[in-house]
Amino acid sequence: MKDNLRVSVAYVAGSIINKKNYRSLIDRSRNSTIKMNGSFALGNIDVNILDDGSKVLGMMNGNDLSFFHSVENVTISMKLDGFRFKGHDSGMDKDFTGSVNGKTVMIYDGNDCRNFYYELCDS
Repeated sequence: MKDNLRVSVAYVAGSIINKKNYRSLIDRSRNSTIKMNGSFALGNIDVNILDDGSKVLGMMNGNDLSFFHSVENVTISMKLDGFRFKGHDSGMDKDFTGSVNGKTVMIYDGNDCRNFYYELCDS
C-alpha cells in the first residue's frame, strides 16, 4: 500500500474508532506530520489532507466502510471490529489489518509484510 493510502486508513480508522476528529497525524515510519481534518457525520466520510490537497470520500454502513482517495484513484474497503480493523486496497489488490490503541494506530500492510505506526494529534 502506498504511504499516503496508509496515512488515510490510519486517520479514518482512528477517528471513527475514537469518535473524534483529529487535526494531524504523525507517520512514525517517515517521521513526518501530515495536517488533516475530517468529518464523519451521517454515514459520510469526508477527509481533507491539507499537505497535498487530496481528499478521501466515502460512506459508512455500521462497521463497514468504503472510501476513495482522490490522488491515488484507489478505493479502500474496511471493516471495524471494536478497536481492530481489516480491509482491502484495490490499488495493490492486497489486504491489511490494524488496531487502534488510544491515539496510536498500527497497520499491518499485506503488500509490504510489516507493521506501520501512526500517532493521531489534536493540533
